[in-house]
Amino acid sequence: MSLHSREIDAAWKKIGMEVRDGRDIHARLYVDDVLILTTRRSKGSGPIGGNIPHLIRQQMRLNQDQFHDLIGCPLDREEYIAILRSKGLVPIRN
Repeated sequence: MSLHSREIDAAWKKIGMEVRDGRDIHARLYVDDVLILTTRRSKGSGPIGGNIPHLIRQQMRLNQDQFHDLIGCPLDREEYIAILRSKGLVPIRN
């Protein structure tokens, strides 16, 4: 699977990840001010190929279909957090 960096950036923005520019582009997901997960990609505006999309998908704790939905837009922040909750990565609110 090959993606363009703007697709990854748009997906991160859509689900409300905090993105920081450094040596690489780092993205962090916070839920209720708690850091849930981090991922990153290299700087640049071109295609992201090789194994990198697979690694980003794994770091985001998504299966292939869920990742395609995230990139293709049907998956939003609430649904993404629900997936992470079902995997025990985000505590259930009382």
